[in-house]
Amino acid sequence: MTMNLMPRGVFARTFASSAMRATSLAEPKAYANHVPDIAPPPQTHGIHVATLQLKSHHAQTFDLDFFADFAMRAAHAFQIPTGGVAMLPIRTTLWTVPRGPFVHKKSQENFWRRIHRRSIKVYDASDETVERWLHFLRVHEMPGVASKVQLFRRYPLGVGRHMESAALVQDDTTPQDVRAMAEQILRAQKA
Repeated sequence: MTMNLMPRGVFARTFASSAMRATSLAEPKAYANHVPDIAPPPQTHGIHVATLQLKSHHAQTFDLDFFADFAMRAAHAFQIPTGGVAMLPIRTTLWTVPRGPFVHKKSQENFWRRIHRRSIKVYDASDETVERWLHFLRVHEMPGVASKVQLFRRYPLGVGRHMESAALVQDDTTPQDVRAMAEQILRAQKA
């Protein structure tokens, strides 16, 4: 079952009565009164800060869509501008396994798995705010929905020189110091 991702349609299915479910699910207007729309905060600079990817193996994508909408609402509560929920292509994998050896080679079984994915892009937020949002999502994660985050950090100009000078300061060890540390580690392991 494919579902158009609408901000209201995700939560509305939980509140819909069986009579409403018996009607067509393609009518978003029937569910419009249950969950209010959310207005994302405006983007200030348009700097891409993070991408959240959600995955699920379930045939019904309700849990995945529910958690994606939950993540969007949490981001807006943290005043984080987002680009909306994007439906990524479904990945299908197929395995063929013989049911028995030798004579029964022609009798094979097929196993397949479909991975449904959603993506949310985050813009113009500080690192601390994004970390708090991700921690909140980790605390309230749903079973059956996996998440992966890509973070993009911005550093000021000249950070390479600073890191290089810090590495040179730490690299003042002599070979005698290294031998002494190695002997100390060996003595600690023998004791």
